Amino acid sequence: MIRFEYHQPHSLDETIALLTQYGNEAALLAGGTALLIDMRHGERSPGHVISLWEVPGLAGFRVNRGFHVGALTTISDLAGTAAGHPPLRALVDSAWLFGGWQVRNMCTVGGNICKASPGADMVPPLLCLDAELRLAAPDPFRERTAPLDGFLTGPDQTALRPAEVLTEIAIPPPPPRTGTAFLKAMRRHAMDCSIAAAAARVTLAEDGQTCVEARVALGAVAPNPFRAKQAEALLAGKKLEPNLVREAAHRARDESRPISDVRASADYRRMLVETLAERAILKAAERATRGDERR
Repeated sequence: MIRFEYHQPHSLDETIALLTQYGNEAALLAGGTALLIDMRHGERSPGHVISLWEVPGLAGFRVNRGFHVGALTTISDLAGTAAGHPPLRALVDSAWLFGGWQVRNMCTVGGNICKASPGADMVPPLLCLDAELRLAAPDPFRERTAPLDGFLTGPDQTALRPAEVLTEIAIPPPPPRTGTAFLKAMRRHAMDCSIAAAAARVTLAEDGQTCVEARVALGAVAPNPFRAKQAEALLAGKKLEPNLVREAAHRARDESRPISDVRASADYRRMLVETLAERAILKAAERATRGDERR
């Protein structure tokens, strides 16, 4: 039987105080879809579990000089609130492919990030959107901002400092004529972890053909989701012709570092990366041209 002391703080200050007091013995509980499984499998055994559900201000979606997603926002809530904003379509794509309804209704955006899984499906689209993390901490630091790119440092490892709490994900306003997309391969639709995943963001010039800026991010094919920066550099400043997009996808494949496991071999994952990256780039470009979040 797993034994632990359960805490339910009612403020961020109280949460940080508990984290400071119990240190490595403490674990934060958001949706619990990862923590409880890890505890059941013996991978984590915290002596103190600190729930975030009574802490105000950690959930919700708002628009103010960009987009702001509370760390405790569930995947289901994000899918609904972000759907009306075409540049965030990759987030909506990812949310609707994220587990079943029960998982989406419990799992939180912040929890998916801080779990730092190689297949964290919310991370690739957020990387493409240049997301930044708002982190609350004990004095004297109190609060800091960190880019999501580089925040995940390995499987189950992040750049969180002692007693820090992720409070919000901030997305800067995308430029005009920007489209995003997310695709993933899995065994069962929306129920399994990704075998491989790719997200893309494309910003087009006024001619509707030249790529001003691109982002390509991959999931489940490296220790953490990451940006394929060689592929991005190839696309920037050029017309998005089929051969160019295909070459960018080829570079993304070469940047991946997949492993073989029970879901797929490394070679199969590399093949998937090339296919998914090409399709995601083309889909993002189409959405940038049409400005239509439904496609």
